[in-house]
Amino acid sequence: MRKALKSLLWFWMLMLLAASSCFAALPKPVGFVNDFAQLIDQRTRMELNDIAERLRDKQGIEIAVVTVATTQPETPKQYATKLFNEWGIGGPEDSGLLILLALEDREIQVEVGYGLEGVLPDGNVGAILDDAVIPYFVEGDYSKGLLEGTKAFAQALSGESYSRKASRNPDLIGFIIFIFIAALVTWSARRSPSGPGPRGPLGPGGTMRRTPYPPHPMPPVFRGPRGGGGGFGGFGGGRSGGGGAGRKF
Repeated sequence: MRKALKSLLWFWMLMLLAASSCFAALPKPVGFVNDFAQLIDQRTRMELNDIAERLRDKQGIEIAVVTVATTQPETPKQYATKLFNEWGIGGPEDSGLLILLALEDREIQVEVGYGLEGVLPDGNVGAILDDAVIPYFVEGDYSKGLLEGTKAFAQALSGESYSRKASRNPDLIGFIIFIFIAALVTWSARRSPSGPGPRGPLGPGGTMRRTPYPPHPMPPVFRGPRGGGGGFGGFGGGRSGGGGAGRKF
């Protein structure tokens, strides 16, 4: 009986190990352009990043371009939806767009955030893929296809604007708050008869005891830019409702 229980325990442990190995952890975003399959040339990467930054800064829209070798054991659609929500692409109004290219699966999937579904319904997404992306992919020019597709989506979104609850420049706001609090604390300390500083209590021998003001720690929001280079400080927490379209090539 004990031997049978031990064998059963080993069996379930092996099953759990096999299941966990089938579902690898999702990659972390490194910017607006995430070329994990190394398919995009440097010039195209810079152009894609410029488009993404303009959309974020001027319209409150976040685009993520991602290439992977394969999404197996999941389908590209399942993987795109999971990746979109894991990264939180889009701002507070769910204004995000994910363009995913799975090379070995020979498929491209575009995932649309809740807030963009009215502007980019599934049919429009598919039409952009057919006209601006797939012709280049068939020829093996993935950089050109991704660039032209991103330009087409940006054009379709022109004129759209999504407010952002969080300011794009929190460092300045944090610095102003820091100055205000520091001035208030200093003013209160100087008015207090028992407080530290020039108006504090007398020290030994009747001389004024000067206690230096403690340094105020610099608030975290004023400690330099967030995230990596190129103005990317992470995505804004958007969600996907499963809208979008995909194409084989």
